[in-house]
Amino acid sequence: MYLTHPESRRWRQLISAAAVSLAVGATVAMAPAPAAAETLTYATNTAPNGLRGAAEKGFLDALNEVSGGEIEVVPYWGASVMQGDEILGGVSNGVADMGYININYYPNRLLLNGAFQLFPEGPEDYADIMSVYHDVYDQVPQLREEFSQQGQHIIYIYPYLPYAGVFREPVTSFDDFRGKRVRASSQWMLNLLGDLGATPVSVPWSDTYQSLQSGAIDGVFTNYDSLNRTGMDEVAPNILTSRRLWLAVPMILTINQRKWDAMSPQMQGWFEQAAAQAEKTFGEYYDNEFDRIVKAQQDAGYTVTAASDEDIEKFVSLPAVASNRETWIQSAEKAGAEKPAQIIERMKAIIDAGSGGVAHD
Repeated sequence: MYLTHPESRRWRQLISAAAVSLAVGATVAMAPAPAAAETLTYATNTAPNGLRGAAEKGFLDALNEVSGGEIEVVPYWGASVMQGDEILGGVSNGVADMGYININYYPNRLLLNGAFQLFPEGPEDYADIMSVYHDVYDQVPQLREEFSQQGQHIIYIYPYLPYAGVFREPVTSFDDFRGKRVRASSQWMLNLLGDLGATPVSVPWSDTYQSLQSGAIDGVFTNYDSLNRTGMDEVAPNILTSRRLWLAVPMILTINQRKWDAMSPQMQGWFEQAAAQAEKTFGEYYDNEFDRIVKAQQDAGYTVTAASDEDIEKFVSLPAVASNRETWIQSAEKAGAEKPAQIIERMKAIIDAGSGGVAHD
């Protein structure tokens, strides 16, 4: 068959088309695939519901949204990977890329951040609480540096509800704490309870419900949302609330520092955008949660009493407030912290300003 034959031309066209198709296929195969979304793991000891779940899930959802799906987070809820007091080390070691950090779990490794606990009175309004948190971390750089020393970077902050107490017997003021065995989560609060005449008791959180139910302890004094979420108010239906006694320690979400440093400025910006968006969304939830719990408890027939202003003034003026700060300063100096007394002074000024200028020594 001659090459000029019509069938020959058709053959050449087919061969040419096949060659082009193969070439295009090869080019596509050799071209780099679109950048895959950054996949990160997240460890926490809470479920994706309730106040904590709303805060943490809200941030993770916002991160996915603002990044257009370029950042995907695989969450491990309910301590399914690590217990709460293991997460700081786990994020540092890369067991999880991100994690929830409760400062109370690490009195030595996060000693400076623990200074929040030395201020029993704080702002009541969510926006004011968040403003105080941001100002403290902006103006007291030692606190962020302490997280850097643990190999991680802060990416989101949120608050608990204020302190409240649940008791097996009627309690309508702090005077009624006298003689009762009361559980709290930190040495600083236990010292304050001791000043009230209570018998301070340190019980692991996982054992607290059973201890309360069995009568091994008479009451629990901690953040209001946790008392309700865990059903402790069911076995101790006498509740004393207070909006002014904030649980000062912020809840912190962090990311492994190496992972953070390897990210592009654009990706880091997405984290900042997500934090701002989640903060606003969670604020709407937070503002309603206190009143929702009060109503739910009253509807259940529990006795809910709001601490009086006189009671609050008594509490924030207890001798242990000043002695706690002195003890903390001595511990910080012994640990090598530079001028810890100045950290307390600066934090106090910020918190007092955020609380409407009210100052207590």
